[in-house]
Amino acid sequence: MLKLTEIVKDYRAGDNIVRALDGISVEFRKSEFVSVLGASGCGKTTLLNIIGGLDRYTSGQLNIEGQNTDTFKSVDWDLYRNQRIGFIFQSYNLIPQISILANVELALTLSGVPAKERKARAAKALEEVGLGAQLKKKPNQLSGGQMQRVSIARALINNPDIILADEPTGALDSTTSVNVMELLKEIAKDKLVIMVTHNPELAEKYSTRIIRMSDGKITGDSMPYDSSAEDEARVQAEKDSVITVAEGEDAAKAAESEPQKDAFEEGTRKAVRELRKQKKARLKKTSMSFSTAVALSFQNIKSKMGRNMMTVGAGSIGIICVCLVLGLSTGLTAYINSMGEEMLAANPVMIGSITADITPLLTGETNFQELFGENTYPENDVISGETNSIVDQMQTMVKTNTIDEDFIAKIKKDIEPIATAVSYDYGYDAMLLSKVSVEYEGSDLDLGGITGGLTGEAPQDGNPFSQVGGIGNVSSALPLQQLAGEEYFDLLAGHLPENANEVVLVVSGSNTVSEAIMAAFDLYGEKVSAAEFVGKQIKIVYNDEKYEKVEGGKFSLRTDYYDLWWNTSSSEIETLTVCGVIRPQKLNDAGTALASMSAGLAYGDGFMERVYQHEHDSEVVIAQQNDRTHDVTVTGEDDTLYTGILTYMIAMAGNVTNIYDPVIFSVLTDFMTGVYPLYDTKIATLGASKLPISIDVYAMNYGVKEAVLAAADANKIQYTDMAGMITGMLSNMVDVISVVLICFTSVSLVVSSVMIGIITYISVVERTKEIGILRSLGARKTDVARVFIAESLMIGLASGILGALLAYLLSVPINAIVGAVLGDMIAGASLCILQPYQALLMVGVSAVLTVIAGSIPSYIASKRDPVIALRSE
Repeated sequence: MLKLTEIVKDYRAGDNIVRALDGISVEFRKSEFVSVLGASGCGKTTLLNIIGGLDRYTSGQLNIEGQNTDTFKSVDWDLYRNQRIGFIFQSYNLIPQISILANVELALTLSGVPAKERKARAAKALEEVGLGAQLKKKPNQLSGGQMQRVSIARALINNPDIILADEPTGALDSTTSVNVMELLKEIAKDKLVIMVTHNPELAEKYSTRIIRMSDGKITGDSMPYDSSAEDEARVQAEKDSVITVAEGEDAAKAAESEPQKDAFEEGTRKAVRELRKQKKARLKKTSMSFSTAVALSFQNIKSKMGRNMMTVGAGSIGIICVCLVLGLSTGLTAYINSMGEEMLAANPVMIGSITADITPLLTGETNFQELFGENTYPENDVISGETNSIVDQMQTMVKTNTIDEDFIAKIKKDIEPIATAVSYDYGYDAMLLSKVSVEYEGSDLDLGGITGGLTGEAPQDGNPFSQVGGIGNVSSALPLQQLAGEEYFDLLAGHLPENANEVVLVVSGSNTVSEAIMAAFDLYGEKVSAAEFVGKQIKIVYNDEKYEKVEGGKFSLRTDYYDLWWNTSSSEIETLTVCGVIRPQKLNDAGTALASMSAGLAYGDGFMERVYQHEHDSEVVIAQQNDRTHDVTVTGEDDTLYTGILTYMIAMAGNVTNIYDPVIFSVLTDFMTGVYPLYDTKIATLGASKLPISIDVYAMNYGVKEAVLAAADANKIQYTDMAGMITGMLSNMVDVISVVLICFTSVSLVVSSVMIGIITYISVVERTKEIGILRSLGARKTDVARVFIAESLMIGLASGILGALLAYLLSVPINAIVGAVLGDMIAGASLCILQPYQALLMVGVSAVLTVIAGSIPSYIASKRDPVIALRSE
């Protein structure tokens, strides 16, 4: 069964080689009680450790049931110790922080025995050694004899073939020693028991065989065993038997013996095959379950609770810092988003024939100097022209849409159904007349630029609209726009437009309009009810009365407002009646719905159709259609259509002085006239276009807005999202600041992880003997590492959970303090909002970092020599 041939074991002590075993050759029977006697240091324990697979021999051969162990790997030795060997130690070597039942279970756990079965088997084994009533006790609650019984029960639990006992009675009194020896004698009836002892009396009394050693050699063997000699004797006996049969019986009887021989051999082969099957089924790969590793580590953590709680507390500091930074980032982002959602009412998604993506300017990716090729200061000395660069940069910013019937059909099909409201701007420049009799001395010149003589001083006749006899042009004072999102307005008086010649007055969320508008309705300086506006009339003048033909085929805008007002018989002058007064609904404390609709007049369905019927065949429109490059309503020399565009372009460039360079100016002119639909825009201002020049899409929340943008992208519709640009810029700033803060606070995470790694290493040192015990039971190096990784993991999880909880608690006073300091600036918003997923993420990060930090000492633990580990205290 077990055969050692010329086994040599050398140890290195500094520069010297110490030989512990010097050519040991011995063979053991399958069941016998062998006592190994000898003086201290003669190599008894080394021999036992080599037989048990705890130590490796330097040279020689160790055969187990005919298999040479020279080719054994580490996992093979682990398997061998777990299922073939049972160790009984002089110092018991029980793990102190777990119960004796758990100690006995360990070997079964490594064998993969199910929990229910292993508990039952462990309890039965402890009952058989007289400890059935002590299952839940810890080892330090038992006497020496009881602990040795636990050790014996653990050694027997896996039904091993070999029991190795190293001075099993060395720490026991005589009575207990006898009891232990009786147990070993009983065990030796069907197992091989090899005991190392200094007590020759016990050896003589209980052993069936005594081996004596001295200086690493066997000096005596009371009952040597040679399996090869037995085999030879058996073979010779079989031969003699065959000869006897052949000589003593006739040929027929001899012939009858052949099938019997064949049957015997076949039965033997069958038995061997069955034995091999059983052995293969029995020798499964050992593996400690993670739950067992966790249980061992948890018990160790409990035994040093004070120290570990301090470690958890220190480790949580980094988690608290990062969690608070994440909470502040989330809170600020939420606040920015809420601001952005409030901005949506005043900043619709704008879709036009030409849109500008100024995101690079807002986010700082570029600036006007870079845009126009200035002040980039290249390191080389290569000189190049810059006009193409300007054009390229402008082209990257400017996006165009072809607004035709198909385009509008896409808007109505895919955008309108999901948007809050959609407003179409046809670009019509209407002339509206109002009859007033009051003097106006206001200076609110920013309502689109009131046309006429308003310069801060009232004209001589007190009329801000260049009126004659009390009639003025109020088209700029009364912005004319399409009524959109009717359900998002409060009706203060009257009703919504029902006919094409009805309009409503739009007031602000605070029930105000500009003084210019009040003056236009002859109510300057008064405070009146909304009903006062209902029934007020203004007049719209169409092109054939609005323009008069002048020299050179040009058309001039009429200013004889008095005649226009009283010339009521003309079909080109129509009366519009204010049928109602509306106000944008309150959206929240910070704004109103559709706030971008400016105070003024809003028209309903059918209005622009009526305008088109009047204007599409007017003289000025026909003249403009015949000349697509010049503005027929401009009588001066500079009558090109792009004059106004260049003025805007120059203003946009700000202090970029070289925009006036003739070459650059020419490039920009060509560019703007190439992408901007100047002619179409002019036709639209004359009211002769059935298609809008721009579309405003309102979205009252981010969900609607995202759906709108997704639909626009799907249809390849270009748009300008000003609210998104602004909030995106602010969000980017918050993200950058958050990343920087997280980088700083992460230093504390790294420090705490290193500290946990140090604590784990201390635990490795403290639990060295436990490492040896686990290895003696067949635990793999991986299993040992897993125990300490599990300990690091639990500490890391505890740190993460504690840190997240404390961060949640700290966010309450932080929000209260910030709210008290900033007050109305944040309108009651919480600026520190730690999301559950962020807390879970940080718990996970804490666990991962501590596992990484604990992996080095865990690896060190797995490499411990089990023999040395068992000797440690």
